[in-house]
Amino acid sequence: MNDKMPSFVLSGIQQDGLVLPKKTRFEKERVIDCKLKDAKLSDPIFDQCILESCSFEKSDFSGSRFFNKTLLAHCHFKTVDFQASGFSNSKFENCTFIKCNFREASLKDCEFSNCIFTQCKIIDNSFNASKIKNLKFSGKLQEVSFISEPPNTPLLVDFELCKLDWVTFTDCDLEQIIPPADPQHIFFKDVSVRARKALALIISEPENPINKLLKRRLQKLTTQRGALFNIKNLEEYEGPEFTKQFIEFLQGT
Repeated sequence: MNDKMPSFVLSGIQQDGLVLPKKTRFEKERVIDCKLKDAKLSDPIFDQCILESCSFEKSDFSGSRFFNKTLLAHCHFKTVDFQASGFSNSKFENCTFIKCNFREASLKDCEFSNCIFTQCKIIDNSFNASKIKNLKFSGKLQEVSFISEPPNTPLLVDFELCKLDWVTFTDCDLEQIIPPADPQHIFFKDVSVRARKALALIISEPENPINKLLKRRLQKLTTQRGALFNIKNLEEYEGPEFTKQFIEFLQGT
């Protein structure tokens, strides 16, 4: 078993270039006001720990493990590498992440509350709507899934300064999100009402392959609470003609 490094080594320490032994384990420890830069933590393990008011910059957390209700509160992470890290049953509160790398990290079982992600690499990942509250993203999210377990959980996220590229929402209530300001995205808060009106109109349209697809897509939206689309992604997936008619029907034009 790897040696366990006592909490006093990290609590209150302010150091550049700290290197820890591989898989250093912290268990039931409280780390406060730690400030590390250019640190290499070598797959650290945090088990039932509290990290509070800590700051990490240009540090390597790749392969790290946070689990058993580990809490990180009021922490700041800048250009931190979390690649292939696991966040099972852990929680981040009032934390900021700037240009951090979350490639291959497991985020679905982690709780985030009042956190800000700025220009982070979040690609091919997923979040559980029931485990996140008051998040703000800026930059780009790519191939990210927001999944509501249980269904119809309100998604409390600010996407105003974010570009969503192939981002999906499964069973989420989107009525309270702040949608991207980018004109490439279009948001319908009252999408269920709009979809029902569109279906009533499309019945009189001539039957063709596009109309059949429109009916299926609109029918799915009749029970949905809010909908957000990346127009470019929709055009690439369904084609420009479908996208044009689909958006026009929802806009009531």
